[in-house]
Amino acid sequence: MNNTNNLEAIGKRISLTRRAKGMTQENLAEKLGVSPKHISHIECGTSSLSLKSLIEFCKIFDCSMDYIIFGNSESKLLSKLPSEITDILHTGTDADLDRLNRYLQVYVELLPDHK
Repeated sequence: MNNTNNLEAIGKRISLTRRAKGMTQENLAEKLGVSPKHISHIECGTSSLSLKSLIEFCKIFDCSMDYIIFGNSESKLLSKLPSEITDILHTGTDADLDRLNRYLQVYVELLPDHK
């Protein structure tokens, strides 16, 4: 994966995380001490956060740098799930998480050894 693809993937995860928490680009920019235009460039993958701002972002949203930078889950088991599932786990709304939980409950109930 080249640098442009890395920045785009990071920007997408930053955008997903920010939007999932209902924060605007303007609000995030204010909290990080950068311009809203810079946040837009980051989310589009044409720029990147400084390390200091990335650390602050992760503190604000209580998320891991490993997820933002690499798309990895904190857990080796969770990292084996498709990225769409881990994105829901990291950035999903309460409704998304509830829906995923219901699907998983049905799966568990359909397991052969489930009683």
